[in-house]
Amino acid sequence: MPRLDLIILPLLAGYLFLITFNITRFYHQRIEKQRLIFNSLVAAFLIAVIGYVFDYFVLKSAYFISYRTTASNLITEITKLKVPGLKHSILFFLISYPLGFFLNLIFWRKFSFAYTVEKWGNQIERLFWFSLNQKQDENKLLMLTTKSNKVYIGYVSKISEPIGETYITIIPNFSGYRNKENLKLEITTNYTDVIERYVLEDRASEVDKLGIILPVSEILIVSKFDIEIFGRFNENTIEEDTVKEEESVKENSLKNCLIKIIEIIFK
Repeated sequence: MPRLDLIILPLLAGYLFLITFNITRFYHQRIEKQRLIFNSLVAAFLIAVIGYVFDYFVLKSAYFISYRTTASNLITEITKLKVPGLKHSILFFLISYPLGFFLNLIFWRKFSFAYTVEKWGNQIERLFWFSLNQKQDENKLLMLTTKSNKVYIGYVSKISEPIGETYITIIPNFSGYRNKENLKLEITTNYTDVIERYVLEDRASEVDKLGIILPVSEILIVSKFDIEIFGRFNENTIEEDTVKEEESVKENSLKNCLIKIIEIIFK
């Protein structure tokens, strides 16, 4: 019958590694929690293989053998147990965190985040990542509509780690709302003049002060934004409104003329 002390420690080692290494840590926010135990067992097996190799080639080498013997005797003295495999289980648990930390130095945070978003992220998260990493400012622009019909047009300056309640920080160029009746976009605030002033005064680093933090759960629609297309659309809208106004003026003038003619005839 397997001993629980020889099973739990490697399992905890696998779990500790999974929540330390960035890629596996981000990954487990994207999948069903039921798989965590299974993945911890897989990680425990891999750590066990690494642990045995580390023990055989490093700890049993001439330089470390005395330290290994001292540590082994100390564990026996503390636990008062002589259980085959227990010391190896303790070793697996002890190396799990340093192993995850070491891999984080190789697979740095930005790479891990990008890999997670590309492999397991949804379309909205990929658009956020697209905005954050574009070099050209015009390619960064996104249009976000929140559940309250508030609209922000700008670029993403920060994305939280994909753990728990995720959020983004957006630097708005424009903001407004969608009309509840016809969902037409109404721009109420233009931030571009303020941003240009910061840039001209060599205070570009202070643009982040304009940042607005939005929980991803509150965002309803995200789309890329093209300022040229938006400008043309607005011009067409203005032209249509102007034509309608001119037609209305002509129609009212015609009505006034008819009314005057009728008044003269029946006077």
